[in-house]
Amino acid sequence: MIAIWDSSLSVGDGILDAEHRLVVDLLNELDVALAVGAPFAVVEMALDALGRAVARHFARSAEPHPPGEHDRILGRVRQLQQAWGLGQRQRLDHRALLELGRRWIAHIGRHEPPPGPAPLFRRPQVRFAASA
Repeated sequence: MIAIWDSSLSVGDGILDAEHRLVVDLLNELDVALAVGAPFAVVEMALDALGRAVARHFARSAEPHPPGEHDRILGRVRQLQQAWGLGQRQRLDHRALLELGRRWIAHIGRHEPPPGPAPLFRRPQVRFAASA
């Protein structure tokens, strides 16, 4: 388990929340797939779904973000996809997914303003799974 989604992660926008939750769910699915030794193709499909979800979210994101944040997160997903495709399976492990999950949660908490007046925004508090 990489992260547990709960209402504290909500940014107050149903579309953004659904996109954010999908990425958290895909990270958790990948973690389980690796833990149970899922076939190569299953992990590859999950990685592809993760890459599409992150890219789609960032493509429609109009909020201000620190320079390069989107590129760093999406770049890390692409690195993991490439390593998996080249047979470097050791590069995709629980620690790599946990680090990516932390970056994703930081992205949600720091940079997604809620719709409407900004003063009501709260920084999410997240429970991360313990490192293996």
